[in-house]
Amino acid sequence: MRRALLPAALLLVPHAAFAEFPERLSVMAMEDYAGARTESYEGEDYVASGWKQVALELGSTLSNKPGMPARTLGPAGFHVGLTTTFAHLPGRWVDSAYPDGWELMDPDEEAMPLLVVPTVNVRKGLPASLELGANFGWLGATETGVIGGYGRWGLIEGYKNLPDVSVQAGYAVYVGNDEFELGAMDMSMTLGYTLPFGPVEGIHTARFSPFVNLGLTRVHASPRVDLTDSRLDGRLADLTGFEGETFDETMAPFTFALGFEVQSGQFTFDLSSGYAVGGALTFNLGLGFSY
Repeated sequence: MRRALLPAALLLVPHAAFAEFPERLSVMAMEDYAGARTESYEGEDYVASGWKQVALELGSTLSNKPGMPARTLGPAGFHVGLTTTFAHLPGRWVDSAYPDGWELMDPDEEAMPLLVVPTVNVRKGLPASLELGANFGWLGATETGVIGGYGRWGLIEGYKNLPDVSVQAGYAVYVGNDEFELGAMDMSMTLGYTLPFGPVEGIHTARFSPFVNLGLTRVHASPRVDLTDSRLDGRLADLTGFEGETFDETMAPFTFALGFEVQSGQFTFDLSSGYAVGGALTFNLGLGFSY
């Protein structure tokens, strides 16, 4: 009898150990915190402010990143790589008597101060200094992810005495969560330069490309669940950084980024950091191949 029960018991061990994996952000979890209804707390409506905090910080984390040089790939160019984004969430470090949005939306009420988003990215160069790109990422330790796409145009590139200048526009969508929708549009300009170098004097087999980026991100977030008759009714509104009746300027933060790419042969290494005003501070580490 004991021998018969042992395999069954072993099967239950990993199930118990990973019962809370994967995590997910939950709108309805905001209705209750630490076993007490959130409306029982006095002071500001931190449920509404927490919802805005999560929308802005998550949107700025998942938006398309300017993690590549200003110079485009060229009409025959193709790039594929893996980039990991580490996002520092400023709101998680604020000392407050009230729980923040990440704690409220985490069913376990144990939100981490960092997000990790591994992403597969592909880019294809086109004629006229145009370029198209796509990202497919996973929000680490959750059952959700992000899909993004963008276009780039090299306004100035390839001149020895001038910096490379390109503009980018794109959109990224948060996927896999049935309780709320979120998307982020990015518009930016990148300024950079490419410096050839190599181990043998006069033979340049590698390139170093530093760049800086300035842009604007517009975030939109909306609950998908019916809040009627819940304690969240009237407290969680649609948030948008797009022009309209419900426009909220805090959902359209300016963004700043800087970084560099080193290419040796077909292999590339990228490192960049960006900040969305009022949103997340991100660090992006990438490895890839350009053909």
